[in-house]
Amino acid sequence: METNPAPITRRAFIGGTAAAAAAISLPRPITGAPAVVGIARPNLLFINVDQLSAEAVGANGCAHVRTPAFDYAARHGVNFTRSYSANPVCCPARSCWQTGRASSEHGVALNSLPMRADLPDIGQWLGARGYQTVHAGKWHVPARDVRNSYGLVIDGTGQGEYSDHAVSRAAAGWLLNRKGTDPFLMVVGLLQPHDICYWPRLNTLARGEIPYACLRDKLPPPPPNYNFDPREPETFLATKRKSQSFDWPEELWRYYIWAYYRHVEMVDACVGLLLDTVESSALAKDTLVIVSSDHGDGHGRHRLVFKSDLYDAAARVPLMISWPGQIAHGRTDAHLASGLDLVPTLCDYAGIEPPPKQRGRSLRPILEDRATEWRESVISESNVTGRMVRTDRFKYVQYRGDATDQLFDMSADPWETKNLSGDSAFASVVEDHRKLLADWESRLEVHPEPEGGWHEAARKGEAKGKRKPRR
Repeated sequence: METNPAPITRRAFIGGTAAAAAAISLPRPITGAPAVVGIARPNLLFINVDQLSAEAVGANGCAHVRTPAFDYAARHGVNFTRSYSANPVCCPARSCWQTGRASSEHGVALNSLPMRADLPDIGQWLGARGYQTVHAGKWHVPARDVRNSYGLVIDGTGQGEYSDHAVSRAAAGWLLNRKGTDPFLMVVGLLQPHDICYWPRLNTLARGEIPYACLRDKLPPPPPNYNFDPREPETFLATKRKSQSFDWPEELWRYYIWAYYRHVEMVDACVGLLLDTVESSALAKDTLVIVSSDHGDGHGRHRLVFKSDLYDAAARVPLMISWPGQIAHGRTDAHLASGLDLVPTLCDYAGIEPPPKQRGRSLRPILEDRATEWRESVISESNVTGRMVRTDRFKYVQYRGDATDQLFDMSADPWETKNLSGDSAFASVVEDHRKLLADWESRLEVHPEPEGGWHEAARKGEAKGKRKPRR
């Protein structure tokens, strides 16, 4: 697989992994149910990146970025084109990945809120049932020490530009040199393209020219939704005004998008190293590989940066799953998928009953192209009160208590430029989606609101985290 212009030699690779492997730290023991002895089970490798939109991948149609590793993952497995983050913010999304429960249930409705201590995570669940568990890189699950969840931990710190290569090399080194015969669950969390979050702070250029005039003819065009229906929920607008007030000229937006794609290309190389490691070793025939992202990024769509909104740029994420000889190569699939599907899918392939009250479904029947009745919709949560209901044709967005909601015809208007809510011709469609949301929420075990409210609790949690010494 050709993920780098100059392929690294095995000798150079081993030398490079030696220093990175020093970041490995041993955990405290995990307690749980006795291991289950049964049939041979596959290794499970989950490679996740941070803040990658599904549409910012070459295999998904982006002509302005080079992503040979993600494209390879898409060609050599099943590429889910309608996969959605369970909550398009770092900590909530990752807590959903780990538990298979909605953010309104596990308690991490915002960054810095603690996750419920009584919910098992996938590392604990499989680790207690015969799997060797390893976590490398970004964890970001509040109030849960990764060393109590995974049997081996490879630390990752700092920005992705500086740590992703060390993390991916250390993870690859472990894969090549691991001991034992038990199957493994390895989760590798890479940071890029999250570093784009620092870009607006470092490029306060709304007052002037872009810094590199030589890039002017290389900038991508403005997106089709650069101009869009301004009827947005006031709850979202209040957050938008607080977090970003960028009165940028069009050229600066295009420069931001260009920079975002360069961050994507950085992490693509690290993903490629991991995919190469598996494919070129004896692991390939025994390892299920999942590649995804916690959420996307605005990258100029609807003139937004960052995440947390429920437009597709932030909410729709890449999802590629492969296992040579077991899953067909090169299949593009349009079933609605969710970050909540990770735990049930991993447990299904491991031959282990998932933790109770899972809100997602195993993707195995789809991966194996078996006939199955599938879900009518996926639900995503955001910013405590925000909800997205995605069905086959439509997307409905509501913020609880807000007078303005949104409805988009994703077939006729995939860039979400025209809000159909309020149009009498679509009144029944809005009502149907509200019913789907009500039915979903009626089955959840909603976490009690913290004293002082969700946002105040998150603010205190963030302040507390900043006071902790860095490891």
